[in-house]
Amino acid sequence: MRILSPTVENALASGKAAFVQFIKLAWPSGTQGFNAGTWTIPYGGVDYRGAAGLGAVAAVVDKPGELQGMEFEIGGVDDALMALALDDADQVQDAPINVFTAIMDGGTLQILDVQPDWAGYGDTMIIVEDGVQSSVRLTAEHKGVDLLRGNPSSYSDADQQVLHPGDRCFEYVVDQADKPVVWPERAWYFK
Repeated sequence: MRILSPTVENALASGKAAFVQFIKLAWPSGTQGFNAGTWTIPYGGVDYRGAAGLGAVAAVVDKPGELQGMEFEIGGVDDALMALALDDADQVQDAPINVFTAIMDGGTLQILDVQPDWAGYGDTMIIVEDGVQSSVRLTAEHKGVDLLRGNPSSYSDADQQVLHPGDRCFEYVVDQADKPVVWPERAWYFK
């Protein structure tokens, strides 16, 4: 459940609220931001460049039990993003990507609140050409896929020594396996 401030509730009730979608791409070389409007909007230290008509974002689909990925397409891209798609695939893989909805005052265009819609990690970036123009298509995985990955370590002394050398908490785990523990002993109840 999302909680909105009274200022946002009043703007929504008056019908004078404006909405814009933000996309934040946090590459290791720097953060890029795009918005669904036509002008640049600064927010949270990132300038979200207007990409209206230049890009497309797949619909955010939330279904119980499913972790939906996202697909973004940006046309008319600058040289830095084109170079990233061509040469630096390692920067795209696992780079944090967030999609937000900004609620703005319709009159002043001041940002009242920003609500998260989707969060994940970059997967692939390819260049799409149709003979007239080229664009960059980015696919991303939902951040929940981390929960589906297994943990390669176990509760053993060897793994504990790798993580915390000198820690002896798992030293006797093998000796204690399959040994019955009776506490307190039976005689205690007959006193």
